Amino acid sequence: MRILKALLVITAIFSSGIALAQTKIVVTHPEVAAPTFLDHGKPGQSIGDVRLWHFPAKTDDGTSITTDWIMTTTGLVSEKGMEYRMTSAVFAFDDGTKDQIVIQGIAKYPSSKATLMEATSTRRAITGGTGKFGGVGGWIETEHLADGSWRHTLYLK
Repeated sequence: MRILKALLVITAIFSSGIALAQTKIVVTHPEVAAPTFLDHGKPGQSIGDVRLWHFPAKTDDGTSITTDWIMTTTGLVSEKGMEYRMTSAVFAFDDGTKDQIVIQGIAKYPSSKATLMEATSTRRAITGGTGKFGGVGGWIETEHLADGSWRHTLYLK
């Protein structure tokens, strides 16, 4: 009987954890305009270059949000025409001052493009939030769809 109770408790704990990991928000937006580009370091593509974006998006329930992105080149893979860029981004809900989700991570990008190639994706960490997202964690998958639009699936914990 004790073993059965222990198994039920363990199952309940893991089931609640799985349910939490399944909480998600899907954000979409059309193709983005060219970023503001700050050419730091050596002229042209180089470590330290910064790209900035600010644009509207929508969640899967139709809520309008604002997103802000800062992407900094941190490493070059010159023989392959690729570079590493560290991203810090904010998904701001409501008027943008209360409910926010913050993400960070690094990914490889073609040196000749401002964004990921179409039909590719990358994952980053959800590092926190404010307001109703205070204390949130998890991860995000960002997909640059074949038609040029974007889908960001935020898996919240």
